Amino acid sequence: MTYDFHAHYPFALMTHHQFEAYQWLAGDSPKLPSAWRELEHIEDPIARFDLLAQAIATPVRERARIGVKPHTGGYRRWVEQDSATFLQKRQQLMLQLGQLPTLPPIEQLPAHAWTLHLPFTLLKPYISRDDQTFHLLDNPLKKDRIFRVPYIAASQWKGALRAAFRQLGTPGDKATEERLFGNAKGEDQHFQSGYLHFFPTFLDRLGLEVLNPHDRKTNVGKRGPILFECAPAGAKGIFQLIYVPTSAPTPEEITADLQTIACALRAMLTQHGFGAKTSSGYGLAYVKTEKITLEPASCKGTFIQAWNQNYV
Repeated sequence: MTYDFHAHYPFALMTHHQFEAYQWLAGDSPKLPSAWRELEHIEDPIARFDLLAQAIATPVRERARIGVKPHTGGYRRWVEQDSATFLQKRQQLMLQLGQLPTLPPIEQLPAHAWTLHLPFTLLKPYISRDDQTFHLLDNPLKKDRIFRVPYIAASQWKGALRAAFRQLGTPGDKATEERLFGNAKGEDQHFQSGYLHFFPTFLDRLGLEVLNPHDRKTNVGKRGPILFECAPAGAKGIFQLIYVPTSAPTPEEITADLQTIACALRAMLTQHGFGAKTSSGYGLAYVKTEKITLEPASCKGTFIQAWNQNYV
């Protein structure tokens, strides 16, 4: 499908009207190329930039990415000026179609289960790597394949929270880890999925980070600035989780799990970070505890107390 799309609109092979086509595709000009009227069929801005990705093999590569100094243009202008409105509309569409993840009513879950709804705001940019191999940037942010909204996959959350749990260094780590997160396939003949079930998180903003690696000896940039797509500081998302024990835990075990998860979550979101380049301070978030929701409501007191006291 992707190959057919690019083959039908061979931007890179345009010779006489390439600059004019670039301006329209990038949204820098409302004027449709007179010799390529077929482009008017491309209405979605993401589809325009998918097509403009062919510019990486043309002389307008950098213009398509960032525009021409001193004026911001191309993909950078769209990200900084128009992407927030686009993402808002896309998330509204996903809501209408029932594609945004929602927690089930607690009444529909087994005994001893509880659910967590935790809104957060990024304090530092979040970076991940998309599996889209053909893009204007070398490092695009991971996005949903259909709606093209940036998101954090459920598996990413599980891995990040598991890593934060391991850094807590609590007694009985191995047994607790396997109970909550499950064991890895191949570790044991008996595979256990774990009590915790994660949901993807969709983010409401896009941004760009500029990195310029320098040679350690000469202190000169190796290849020039590198653009990383990110979810910038201030972007909002919702972390959602379901705890469903597969056995019949005692009240003490449920309380201990609540406290452990609260502490691991606080460490992941506010101390260690999540996503790529966390060692450089990326992926930290701010959480207002009054906006955290747990069902049944009786669980919230234990969770918040552990969160505030950094239990364990």
